[in-house]
Amino acid sequence: MAEERLFPKSVDEVILEKVRFFFLPDRTAAFVKNLIDGKVSERALICCHSGCDVCNETIYNCYMAVKKELDLN
Repeated sequence: MAEERLFPKSVDEVILEKVRFFFLPDRTAAFVKNLIDGKVSERALICCHSGCDVCNETIYNCYMAVKKELDLN
C-alpha cells in the first residue's frame, strides 16, 4: 500500500532515499544534490575501474533514479 502524504517528498528526501537504496554513504547525498542543481557535471560520473570506495557508476545510477522520480528528464 502506498504511503499517504499530505505533501510530496522534497528533493532532499528523494535524494537521501535513493542514496540509501543504492547503499551509498549518506555524505553522497550532497554530491547528488549538486548534480541535480547543475553545479557538477554528470560527465564526471564514469567508472574508471580504480576501485573507488564509492564508484562513480553507482552514483550515476542513483542520480538517474533521482531524476526519474523527480521527473527531471
